[in-house]
Amino acid sequence: MNRLKLSFLLTALLFLAYCGTTERSYDYTPAQEEHIYYDIDRTIGDDEAMSEFIAPYVRDMGRTMNRVITISEGPFERGKPEGALGNLSADIVRYRATAEMGKRVDVSVMNNGGLRVPLPEGNITVGHIYELMPFENYITVLRFSGAQLRQIAEELASVNGEAVSGIRFRITDGKARDILVDSLSVDPDRHYWVATNNWMADGGGDAPTLWEPLERWNMDVLIRDAIIEYLNGRESIAPYIDQRIRN
Repeated sequence: MNRLKLSFLLTALLFLAYCGTTERSYDYTPAQEEHIYYDIDRTIGDDEAMSEFIAPYVRDMGRTMNRVITISEGPFERGKPEGALGNLSADIVRYRATAEMGKRVDVSVMNNGGLRVPLPEGNITVGHIYELMPFENYITVLRFSGAQLRQIAEELASVNGEAVSGIRFRITDGKARDILVDSLSVDPDRHYWVATNNWMADGGGDAPTLWEPLERWNMDVLIRDAIIEYLNGRESIAPYIDQRIRN
């Protein structure tokens, strides 16, 4: 037997011996890591260098957030089936969407849950609007048939209403009745433009028909910015309820 064959035979035997081993044990103890924890509380003083570095930004932010944009004659609060805060927000979104598209947007639908805090009576600042709407939601405009719009109204009625603009209806036994758009009954064969926020259009909220539009336009306009710009052009605002949804 030559050396090549002998080498091959020894290699094969070693391989078979390794494969035939059913249990192998290792003595392995992982290294113990030491962690040091520090309590962060008010006893820790400010870092003077960092405080000095960010001070100009803090001052600029304070000036921006404390800027008064209008004066409210009363508090704006959420409500069901209708609230002054929802009415204001939905109206602003519909008006802005109409301006951006250059044609009439018929209806606006917003979720009350997205309006995080009420607006107080008195001075309304930029900071109040950031608290009202802290999310980066933007205006989305969707096209629906009249039959779909009726279904959206039914879905809103099933949760006792949401913030709307341009549409009116009555809730009876959880159903939408007397649905009107621009004082006219909804035409099932006509198409309607509906402004909302991208969260509701993308699967949020309680109106799943909003998720299946015939057409969609995403606008590069944050709802928060639309509200700030709208209020900034008005000397004062007053809460209003106009029976757009009633029960």
